[in-house]
Amino acid sequence: MKLYKLFFMCIFMVLSVFVFAGGTQDATPPLEEATRGPLPVTISALNGPSGIPMAYMFENKPEIENVLCRFEVAASPDVLLPKLLKGEVDMAVLPPNVAAKVFTKNNQALLVTAVVGEGNLSLVSKDSSVKSLHDLKGKTVVVAGQGATPDYMFRYLLEKNGIAVSSVAEKGTNTDAVTLDFSIPTAEIPAALIAGKIQYALVPEPFSTVVCSKDPSISRVIDIQKEYASIDGNDSNFPLTVLVVRKSFAVQYPEVVREITAAFEDSITWTEANPIEAGKLVEKYTLGLQGAIAAKVIPVGAFVFTPASEAKESLESLYNVFMTFSPEAIGGSLPTSDFYFE
Repeated sequence: MKLYKLFFMCIFMVLSVFVFAGGTQDATPPLEEATRGPLPVTISALNGPSGIPMAYMFENKPEIENVLCRFEVAASPDVLLPKLLKGEVDMAVLPPNVAAKVFTKNNQALLVTAVVGEGNLSLVSKDSSVKSLHDLKGKTVVVAGQGATPDYMFRYLLEKNGIAVSSVAEKGTNTDAVTLDFSIPTAEIPAALIAGKIQYALVPEPFSTVVCSKDPSISRVIDIQKEYASIDGNDSNFPLTVLVVRKSFAVQYPEVVREITAAFEDSITWTEANPIEAGKLVEKYTLGLQGAIAAKVIPVGAFVFTPASEAKESLESLYNVFMTFSPEAIGGSLPTSDFYFE
């Protein structure tokens, strides 16, 4: 009988060890115990102008204790999003509407840590007689980015100015309407404008810089940001790019997220102060632009740094524009306060 009691006591002690060991595994380990080596953090830039302020970080990786930062370049948000959702990328730059839609539709999978770029849209043309949006009545404007910020921002501004909008298929039904044409891929718009195939185009950077550099007869005739500020009433710009982080990563390593976000701010500051050197880094890390063009884009690229907690108002103003024309583009509703990492 004593042997049976001793046997069951041993079994109980062994099971207790397993139970408590299992409980320890469920807890989030501290950073220094998270991996046997440095914690790998993958940060992705988008190919193109939004990658410009990240070039410095590619060259000078953030030095964070027990963290190894790795950088990569994605061709487009469509390529980048699956990697974020699978956990292959931890932090990245995205358009604000894309970030909001993922948050709403994918169980709050992404959080925004900062606005890192603002509007840099221009109406470019050889027609110097165009001074305001009202001068575009009855004209056809080729617009870059159907279903994205340029499209809806332009529609919003036209509507606020009481200007009708039509599509190419509807052209002629309202002679005072501005006709929007999305038939030309964004990368081909500068060549079409230079060749005289089109007369007016709404483009973001770097396309306005490219086309104005190649043909001096083409200029930025309307600054979309000034038009937005005149309606908004407080001389504000609108967000165009945001830095995001996977929510699960942010919950587990909030201090790492803060340090990387701070390093991004430093990178933007350096880029603004050193456009020529930054342009060389952009070309070195194949971020989609030649160094000389990148250097010209930097002064007009509207690279900024606004922490998420301070950017909520400007982001919600932009999201309300999307809610007017295409609610589904941001997931059908405004993101909740949990969207903004602090």
